[in-house]
Amino acid sequence: MGQTKKPRKAAPAAPAVPEKIEAESFIMKDGNGKIRAELSMAGTGPAFKLLDESGTPLVTLSLNDGNPHGPLMLFSDPQHQAGVSLSVMEGMGSQLSLVGARPDIQARMVVAPDGTSLEMSDADGFTTSIGNGIQAPKGKQPKKTTAASVTLYGKDRKVLWSTP
Repeated sequence: MGQTKKPRKAAPAAPAVPEKIEAESFIMKDGNGKIRAELSMAGTGPAFKLLDESGTPLVTLSLNDGNPHGPLMLFSDPQHQAGVSLSVMEGMGSQLSLVGARPDIQARMVVAPDGTSLEMSDADGFTTSIGNGIQAPKGKQPKKTTAASVTLYGKDRKVLWSTP
């Protein structure tokens, strides 16, 4: 008859969650201890990088606080030969670049304050340019092209054909 109630154990307190975490960089490692992602302050602004198993950055998203100011996104293969870049730089407009396994094989589209252009080049050194730009034939006065322009260049960047 001398029963007593056992006191209930209090529920464990929830871990304290910090309001703010501050650092100059955060690094994520995989189960093998290899760095696979990094958020850091780079030389010209913040950058987020995703790295492959060998530590090569294949995806980079950064903000250039320098001149020209603006965001940049890069994708590349592990050898940094083929890639895609997308940028929006202050005063320069936006640009999308696609580079093949060789740097001379590429396509680039630019939307700038002075116009829009698309340029493609191949492994043999030939280039097609469509849209606004500067056409500078050897020995002749450079001329500004319009969005309706098409220019074909040879290996030495000599104009092969153009219209208008």
